[in-house]
Amino acid sequence: MKHSLTIALKNQSVAVERFLRVVRHRGFDLTHFQLNVDDGQYNVAMTVDSDKPIYLLTTQLTKLVDVKQVTLQNVHQQQAV
Repeated sequence: MKHSLTIALKNQSVAVERFLRVVRHRGFDLTHFQLNVDDGQYNVAMTVDSDKPIYLLTTQLTKLVDVKQVTLQNVHQQQAV
């Protein structure tokens, strides 16, 4: 199942590395990633894909000290082949 998230991070390159590490360790595949700088913070729009429940990722991301906000935008069902 694909999930679209937006994440607000502190404006530090190490913050991006930390949250990407969490995505990888939780077993989610990153299918889309866009990073913008706005008002002194990083805004990340990304899509992840996994059979695991999305709350496993979002709860871990919100625990990171560099993460200001995590928003789940929408959920995409995978098409049956």
